[in-house]
Amino acid sequence: MRRNFPTIFVILILIILIWCSACVSQSSSDKIPQQKEALTEVIRPLESQRINFEKVKAELIAYRLEFINDPITAKTVYYMRSRDVDASGNATGWIFGVYKGSDAEFLVYDQSGWTTIRNATIPSDTIVLDTIVSPDFLFKQNKELISGNPSPAIPERRDLELQRGVYKLTITSGSNSRILKFNATTGALIT
Repeated sequence: MRRNFPTIFVILILIILIWCSACVSQSSSDKIPQQKEALTEVIRPLESQRINFEKVKAELIAYRLEFINDPITAKTVYYMRSRDVDASGNATGWIFGVYKGSDAEFLVYDQSGWTTIRNATIPSDTIVLDTIVSPDFLFKQNKELISGNPSPAIPERRDLELQRGVYKLTITSGSNSRILKFNATTGALIT
């Protein structure tokens, strides 16, 4: 025990010195004042992140005209999907299935611009974007049916898919989801 006494004494003195030096050190006037709250909520307006269909349609046509010289083909898609659609038909992202020559690809548009995913598998039925109802018209026409009876405590997510002349709206709320199908040229519910 007597051999350990000097070691314990030195450790104890070091702990006391460290504790005392922390208590008497002065704060510098150059330091940035510390934040009193640990967390702050960052609120970003959700609407500014969503993209209108008419805007993305014009962007798609302009983008496709860079590679092809046919305005009709530039307006033709084979598949469309919009992610997280709001009640006005605006979405956080849009996916279009198109052909570039004989190769199928997905063109993805979001806040950062265009991304191409090659070697896609898409339906063979064409969709001319000028002949379908826009998602905002679809949502206005079927407002009561789409809104249903949402719970304010559980957020809803809506994804809209278009292929073979049919809009398929998937509404997910928590672990529940429901699917509604609409005629893409009239906006009428398909039973």
